Amino acid sequence: MALTYPYPLADFCDGLRAISVVMTLRRHDEQSGGGDGRFWTAELAPPLWSAEVALAARPAPLARELDARIDGLNGSSGTFLFSDPSYRGPAGGSAGLTAVTLSGISADRGAVALAGLPAGFVITAGDFLSIDYGPGRVYFGRFAEGAVANGSGAIAQREIRPHLPMTITAGAAVELARPRFKAFIPPGGYKPFNYVLPHGEIAVGASLSILQKP
Repeated sequence: MALTYPYPLADFCDGLRAISVVMTLRRHDEQSGGGDGRFWTAELAPPLWSAEVALAARPAPLARELDARIDGLNGSSGTFLFSDPSYRGPAGGSAGLTAVTLSGISADRGAVALAGLPAGFVITAGDFLSIDYGPGRVYFGRFAEGAVANGSGAIAQREIRPHLPMTITAGAAVELARPRFKAFIPPGGYKPFNYVLPHGEIAVGASLSILQKP
């Protein structure tokens, strides 16, 4: 059966067995300044998420299986869905989050309102969200401020980062329980396993650098 991209979470991300993760919103800003101490910055491109993932030791057959899945990505051309292994869902819990939608978007697209939450559900600054939009595109962001859903399961606009793409509209489904983004491994981004000798039964020391695919 032919491989399909992006790899689903269950086909790749769930088998990583990470022991440490560093997630960063990588900005693409340019700065210039004058001799009087003033500085100016300009955003050259939208921010993108990156992650550094250290992988746990594992039996050699499992390590070779992961190597094969990485080979299947054809270098940096293949993509996969990635969900931060250190994230256990919203601070308020993951129950009842199957029908959450965008009910409003601010003019600058840096804040969203939600509907379909359980009444009284607490959104906490630092909670992640993702939204599928367009053919194979996924927005991934983080709340910059908290809120409490009213009795109808709605929250008023709250700031998120990065800003929403222009093609996302009100009514879009929002994933809060297990947010994810589409990612790829850049050249040199995979440090392969070391198979410990003399028997080579245990593989150690592998890590991944990944970047979001916009």
